[in-house]
Amino acid sequence: MHNHWLSQLKRKKEIADSNRINKAMTGLETIYKERAKFIILGLTGRTGSGCTTLSKLLKQESFSMLSPPKPHRALFSNDEERKYRIVYNYLSKHWCKFYHIRMSDVVSTFLLDLPFNDFDKLYKSTLDVELGKNSEALDKKLKECYTDYHTKRAKAKGYAEQHEENLYSQDIYQFYFNELPAFTDKLKRILHRIQPGSFTKLYQTVGNNIRKSGTAESPDYNPDRIYIFSQRVNKLIKLLRHKSKSSKENVCVVLDAIRNPYEAFFFRERYSAFYLLSVTTENETRINRLLSQSSISKEDIKDIDSRENPDSLKGEDRFWSLDLQRCIEISDIHLYNPDDHNKLKALKRQLVKYISLIMHPGLITPSQDERCMQIAYNAKLNSGCLSRQVGAVVTDSDNSIKAVGWNNVAQGQTPCNLRRAEDLLANEDESAFSLFERENSKFRASLGEIYSFTGSSAKPFNGKPVSYCFKDVKNSIDGEKNQVHTRALHAEENAFLQISKHGGMPVKQGYLYTTASPCELCAKKAYQLKIDTVIFIDPYPGVANDHIINCGVDIPKLKLFCGAIGRAYQQLFEPIIPYKDELEIGLDLNVPNKKKILVEQNKKLKEKTKELEEELAKLRNQLNQKDSEQSVLSQTTN
Repeated sequence: MHNHWLSQLKRKKEIADSNRINKAMTGLETIYKERAKFIILGLTGRTGSGCTTLSKLLKQESFSMLSPPKPHRALFSNDEERKYRIVYNYLSKHWCKFYHIRMSDVVSTFLLDLPFNDFDKLYKSTLDVELGKNSEALDKKLKECYTDYHTKRAKAKGYAEQHEENLYSQDIYQFYFNELPAFTDKLKRILHRIQPGSFTKLYQTVGNNIRKSGTAESPDYNPDRIYIFSQRVNKLIKLLRHKSKSSKENVCVVLDAIRNPYEAFFFRERYSAFYLLSVTTENETRINRLLSQSSISKEDIKDIDSRENPDSLKGEDRFWSLDLQRCIEISDIHLYNPDDHNKLKALKRQLVKYISLIMHPGLITPSQDERCMQIAYNAKLNSGCLSRQVGAVVTDSDNSIKAVGWNNVAQGQTPCNLRRAEDLLANEDESAFSLFERENSKFRASLGEIYSFTGSSAKPFNGKPVSYCFKDVKNSIDGEKNQVHTRALHAEENAFLQISKHGGMPVKQGYLYTTASPCELCAKKAYQLKIDTVIFIDPYPGVANDHIINCGVDIPKLKLFCGAIGRAYQQLFEPIIPYKDELEIGLDLNVPNKKKILVEQNKKLKEKTKELEEELAKLRNQLNQKDSEQSVLSQTTN
């Protein structure tokens, strides 16, 4: 009977402990489930780098179908291998398939808003030559295809206008995520048969028109419409979110691909769960991938690169033009996609790491490269350059940081962003300007013409300082493009000079981290200092690699940076809850304090001893009293 009672008591305790653990685990799961419920990844990168490849990996139904490289189980060569085992094991339990939104499909929705005749006129205007009679059959096929999907698009658009509060229906979902991609692919095949390359030209023209005017056919710039393209993408995201209310599934979305920086800013400002991922590789590797496609020539690649990275963007062109260099520059996470014989091992390893960290921040710590590049990234914000902010870090061979630099004027001079053109022309704040600027009449006259500070032509700037770039004004006067007129030291140069300035710390066989890439002048300095490796984000168009670095002996190695920086660095590596607390909660850990337990036991023993001593004294008193009574009784009897 006694044993049965003990067994029931033990069982009740086990149930209570289990309930307590389950509640604790539910609390943890709630925190991290929220992270996985909604994720938006925007992909960017030069054509041929691997954005489409990455999006295909993210579409995999299961972790086993992703098939990333398996981690080591023992004999780890370094801590990065141990970290990979952690993220691999985590993601194997939490993989989530991503919905794929192609930007080309969004362009298709704008095209399908046009009547066929308008579409026909638009696409033919992008062709190199007029079409002959042999294209009549293809024209007929094109019209049939377009008309069919034009009707479906009109129906979907009408539904969305009437159901703004809930965009989801099975038919609408089917159209946008299955039928619309099929239309884009069909249109691509038909246009390619009509004239190779015509699909790409059409979609680039239409994409530019949309960003300019908000419509497929008009190239007239309307500043109020520059976000129309992003807003339509956002509607597809909303459709998925409305769908998830009934299905209870996670909404993980990959946008392939973002090629205008203001599209990235649109989503970044709206969603804390948005991350811009750039995919990079060596230029030679990228070109070889493109050339392996039978329809692409070297001339085609030059045309693609010139469109994606225009030499010079002026004025409002920046809001609608493609600008891959800027997109890569502002990316949250940089992924490196080397040529590894189609196995994609390196890309998959990086994907496992960063999806795990998005879902569970702080699961592992940053790499050495991430730590150093984040400092360079933060340093660049000190730059007063009006054109581009760049940061750099120099370390020794053990990755111990020896110097930090950013592009800026020499110490003691006033940065360009703090100087006002009107002050120079009014002879105010004289210490901010050079003798040349103050006294050269030709320069002052040119500056006054450019900025127009007086009279009816004065240009308002809403209270912001009217700064100017000395190099641009001087070059415009001289009629040439001369970098020697820049006022600023380059970030790498500044970091090197800090080493010299503060005692010449050894950096031989060390590392140079730069948020851009070293120009020809800085590359020579890195070579002279015997830097072992230059880690960079995006290369300048120049000959620093082929002409300066790739020459001689003891050649510095060049390494494309891969990792999280900027806001993503903070978001991914700062734990939501200290991991020690997570272990304690999740495993119901109770690590005993042996010393405290012994002290408590000793205290209880002392209390018990005192009680026993008091009891013993009481018994002795009782015994003495009894003996005394017995003695009195004995005497009375006698």
